[in-house]
Amino acid sequence: MGRRVVSRDNKGNSVKRLGLVVAVLVLAGCGMRLGPINKPPAPTGLAPPSRVTVARVSSIMGWPVPMVFTIDGVETYGLWHGGRYTFMLEPGDYIFGYYLGFNECRQYTRIENKPSQLFHLGPPCRIRPAGY
Repeated sequence: MGRRVVSRDNKGNSVKRLGLVVAVLVLAGCGMRLGPINKPPAPTGLAPPSRVTVARVSSIMGWPVPMVFTIDGVETYGLWHGGRYTFMLEPGDYIFGYYLGFNECRQYTRIENKPSQLFHLGPPCRIRPAGY
């Protein structure tokens, strides 16, 4: 009967692969920004604020990463698939945007003098009020 020889190279490759997987997971976890990042602009009291909700539309595009929502260029909140974020904002013109992986989207948005408003966010660069 012959001897069974275990190649040290195979064992070394397995350890290298495991190390690579762990490193990728650690780096991906450090880059994930979910939940609150910065506060939205505070109401000044000049007009009654509106309750604004942004909802991320589920899509295969950008699936493995959170969508970072911005108001006037300030990162505000990280959304996962189907996630929603509600905040108070005075009526007026703003630039809503998001980062999704390497993609960036920005659009002028008007907050109306209404009690509440819902906006859908999704690729490719769509920021739409509900009903559109």
